[in-house]
Amino acid sequence: MQAFFRGISFRLAKVGVILAFVLGLLMSSVQLYLDFQSQERALENLANRVIEVATPPAARAVHTLDDDLSVEVVNGLLTYDFIVEVTITDELGNVLAQGKKPSPDTATRWLTRRITEDIKYYVARLGIPGYGAAMAGNIRFAVDVDRALAGFFARSGLVIAAGVLRNMLLVLLLFFAFHYMITKPLIRLSKEIQTINPDKPEQQRLTPLSHHRGDELAQLVSSSNQLLDSVELALAKRRAVELALRKSEEHVRQIIDSLPVLVGARNSEGQFIFANKALADFLGKTTDEMRYCPITELVPRYLSDVEELMRMDRNVIEKGVKMQMMEESYVSADGGRCYLQTHIMPLEFYDEIVALVVSTDITERKQAQAKMEHMAYHDSLTNLPNRIHLVERLEHEVRRAQRHHYYGAVLFIDLDQFKTINDSLGHPVGDVILKQVASRLLATVREEDLVARLSGDEFVVVLTVLDQDMATGALKAGEIGEKIRQRISEPYVYDDMELRVTGSVGVVVYPDKESTVHELLRFADTAMYQVKEKGRDAIEFFNEDMADKVSRQLLMEGDLHRAFEDRHFELCYQPKIDTESAKVVGAEVLLRWRHPEKGLISPGEFIPVLETSGLILDVGQWVLEEACRQLKSWQDQGIWQDDMRLSVNISPRQFRRRGFVDDVIRTLQQIPIVPHTLDMEITEGVVIQNVEETIFTMTTLSTQGISFSLDDFGTGYSSISYLKRLPVAALKIDQSFIRDIPHDRNDRVLVETIVAMGRLLGLEIVAEGVENETQLALIRDFGCHYYQGYYASAPVDAATFVQILTAVEAQTTTA
Repeated sequence: MQAFFRGISFRLAKVGVILAFVLGLLMSSVQLYLDFQSQERALENLANRVIEVATPPAARAVHTLDDDLSVEVVNGLLTYDFIVEVTITDELGNVLAQGKKPSPDTATRWLTRRITEDIKYYVARLGIPGYGAAMAGNIRFAVDVDRALAGFFARSGLVIAAGVLRNMLLVLLLFFAFHYMITKPLIRLSKEIQTINPDKPEQQRLTPLSHHRGDELAQLVSSSNQLLDSVELALAKRRAVELALRKSEEHVRQIIDSLPVLVGARNSEGQFIFANKALADFLGKTTDEMRYCPITELVPRYLSDVEELMRMDRNVIEKGVKMQMMEESYVSADGGRCYLQTHIMPLEFYDEIVALVVSTDITERKQAQAKMEHMAYHDSLTNLPNRIHLVERLEHEVRRAQRHHYYGAVLFIDLDQFKTINDSLGHPVGDVILKQVASRLLATVREEDLVARLSGDEFVVVLTVLDQDMATGALKAGEIGEKIRQRISEPYVYDDMELRVTGSVGVVVYPDKESTVHELLRFADTAMYQVKEKGRDAIEFFNEDMADKVSRQLLMEGDLHRAFEDRHFELCYQPKIDTESAKVVGAEVLLRWRHPEKGLISPGEFIPVLETSGLILDVGQWVLEEACRQLKSWQDQGIWQDDMRLSVNISPRQFRRRGFVDDVIRTLQQIPIVPHTLDMEITEGVVIQNVEETIFTMTTLSTQGISFSLDDFGTGYSSISYLKRLPVAALKIDQSFIRDIPHDRNDRVLVETIVAMGRLLGLEIVAEGVENETQLALIRDFGCHYYQGYYASAPVDAATFVQILTAVEAQTTTA
């Protein structure tokens, strides 16, 4: 029964009843309203007719004061059912006749009172015939409206009853029609639909309605069957897709498991809900064991902050933001420390949002990076800290010493004559010695001290926290420096050979006068060079004199740079004279510096600074180019003969620089001079640095028409073997031997021997520093070819040299 009341037919019938009732009520109300209006108008007309009939006799009765006639008029009006009261009065208001009957209580009187007045009063004036508008009195009567509308109410009841019966019959007919035409077929369709298997819709179809039906239900059945056909086709496709998806998912899983990266997913509770094989193997578990494994179980393996990792996971899950790369550190299943580069990003995994974690093993890269950082801060041969590490550590130690008010020391150590080992035994033996020196230095100092290798055979030791008293700290630094010197001097054994190396040690105490790290290293280096100058294998502390010397050198370096930029350098020429004919056979180019404030600066002062600062390379090239320009100018003027040579001094650094040969050849190409008129003077120090390289350089330049002279011969490491192998054209005897030959027998013997040896080797001999006739006579007797010195001429400018040259030629021609 409950299903019946929820059925479509009942609900349609119910809606029909409501609609029919409302529509019937509306139509009946309109009809009744119109009928009521008509009935009221009829009542008004009836009252007006009563007034028309009753007024003449009532007027006569009032005019004649006929009471009987007045009573007769009143009784006559009361005979009407709807008139319940009548009163006739004269013009003074006196009642001539009056009548009244009770109003019966009816069932419709309450309704009458709601829609209109219960009692209506009508008044008519009584006029006297023949008297115009004169009034004789009034007639007043009351009409019972309920009695007057009794017929209207009776008809209205019949109309309403008929409408209700009609509506009920209509609803009943609609119910049966809806039930058989809609509800019954729908019930059958519903039962058939309930019997359809959703997984196998192809087994059943809805029964079609009668063929003559083409309404919506028939279309619904047809559409439902078509839908079942579509569902069957869709299910078939879905099964195919699901099969393909399962295969694809399996392939994806295989691919993810075979990836060389670690892939996993964690939920907001920190549990792994997925992990590929690489991640599981990395953590020593299976993929099944990783499922719902909390990350807290991996704390012994995870070396970073687990709580921070879980916080990042929650942030990714809740906010849906992708985390940037981060580095993690784990202990892998085999016990090794590994570094991972991890990305964390949100992932919709079935019905929840999880944190997808993709990690790449960067252990090898981290190790390579650490190795590179180590290499960047350490020497590759000895594994000692290099210059970069030394500077950073020393800066830290200086600040710490200033903050805690204690003193330390920097020891600059240079091995003496170490190049001899490299040249005689080879660099592999030298490398072994350097490693042993590094080991001895490390064994001599404390763990908190620093031992670094700068380059070659130079080492630096930083002693920390010596003492809060500077003198005591310096004393301790000296003691440690002496131990280092003695330890270095101990024999080195290599292939049954006992090698000996000594060390020169320069010491500076820090902090002192707020010196920078680079200044401290320079001060210690300066002190070490003081040891070298005094004979090597000793210790020297940096002092104020050294500081003044360094300061002057720095100032001079700045002045030299400005001098080179502002062209304050100039060239002078000292004539080279034939000892027999007194003819000028050439000249030596000498560099001079004319300071704008200090005047002419001695070459002995600024040449060493040029060498140490490295500016000698640029200045030397400038000297070579200017000398070639001057030589070409003289040759073009016919002043310079082809058998004359102009000598240019070449510094050791300039000669050993890579590209020196190319620079010289390029200069000769740009400034073409007559071949064999340019001579280069080199010292014996250049030769012994690298004999083979020196021979190659000299030979190459000799093919370009350049000759070589060995300058300051006898003051260095003179060796006949060098003279035999070098392509040298002349020997220049140092002026220190020439100066004392008149009264020093040893110098005379040495000079005579050098001249004899040079002549036997076919070399030209030039004596430097000849200042008087006695010296000239002696070197002429010894057989010296040429000489230079103040006896002939001091170094002069180009114009003066031309005058000397032309004057000598004139004298020779005259003679």
